[in-house]
Amino acid sequence: MKNTVLFGNGLNRISENSVSWDDLLDQLKADKPFQTNALPNTMVYERIYMEKHRPHSSEQADELKIKQTIANAMKGQGSNELFELLAKMEIENYLTTNYDYAFEKAINLEPDKLSTEEVYSLRRKRSYKTKDNIKSLWSLHGEIDHPKSIMLGLDHYVGSVSKIDSYIKGKYRHIIKGERISVLPMIEKIQRNEFCHTSWVDFFFSSNLHIIGLSLDYSETDIWWLLNKRARYAVEGIVTNKIYFYTDNIDQEKKGLLKSFNVEVVLVKNNTIAPDYKSMYRTAINRISA
Repeated sequence: MKNTVLFGNGLNRISENSVSWDDLLDQLKADKPFQTNALPNTMVYERIYMEKHRPHSSEQADELKIKQTIANAMKGQGSNELFELLAKMEIENYLTTNYDYAFEKAINLEPDKLSTEEVYSLRRKRSYKTKDNIKSLWSLHGEIDHPKSIMLGLDHYVGSVSKIDSYIKGKYRHIIKGERISVLPMIEKIQRNEFCHTSWVDFFFSSNLHIIGLSLDYSETDIWWLLNKRARYAVEGIVTNKIYFYTDNIDQEKKGLLKSFNVEVVLVKNNTIAPDYKSMYRTAINRISA
């Protein structure tokens, strides 16, 4: 079975010019700061938006402008050696929750942009022709070239889960070159072992999925929902792929939850006292490649 990698913002943090989420959110708050210690980022964003979008206010919030601020801040996000290692792996499909193109900068190839979606990102991908094969990068939460697609708030996350649910049930429809395209229900794809890979959703069932550089915060509603749906199919004994979550530290509650969701937690130990994320991620990538 082929391998697929899902990576998150943890890999970006290794870069010298990494963009801090805390700084971005503070920038969005502007002159209305508030404490966010107990709030997930989805709720922080919604509060920022709603406080700028008061009824009968002389200044109504323009959500696209808010997302454009995020896009502009992330355009300078650089790459690093970890993305270079990922790009060299014998893997065809990469999934990311990141909005930027740090992976693309590492692979150093012009992409074919293969999505017509404006807001949601079930089919959003960029493909790169290497000398050996074609690699594809699927952006689960949108991308900076299309600010409308950047997924930040609860409203967008729940809308995305609705799309994923439709795809899983075989009710999802889209149009390519004027032709209306439909997909089979996921349970039929699994039973037949025939996946169309119209969406990145298929890789959660059709390949061994390796999750790296992603904390799996509980605000990641779409990913948790999908892991749960897969776990429910796994109980029926029809799921044959594996999902691995790589980390150097995890609390027992999350570890137990992931285990119940049929996800294997891979603890990658550092030999240093202080956290050494670069070394940890490098070790994890080497394990995936082995």
